[in-house]
Amino acid sequence: MRLDVHEPDDEPDETWTHEQLLEMNARFVDRLERAFDCGLESRASAAGQIKLAASSGPRWATPLTREIQEGLWRSSASGATVFVAR
Repeated sequence: MRLDVHEPDDEPDETWTHEQLLEMNARFVDRLERAFDCGLESRASAAGQIKLAASSGPRWATPLTREIQEGLWRSSASGATVFVAR
């Protein structure tokens, strides 16, 4: 089973249509369910993630959890390469 990280059409040059957003969401949900089934993600961990308040405007950044921030600081201090995808 392949767990693709990136689809070629994930980042078009223009904004996404409503249909494209629905399709991307469906792919995300499918892949997350597969990750749960394969033991790569836990439902308890996923349920404990940050919840953002509803907003009528676009989101340009998502806050990182304290654990992720600390991990990034440790990685950068050790000279390791850090990759952050959005």
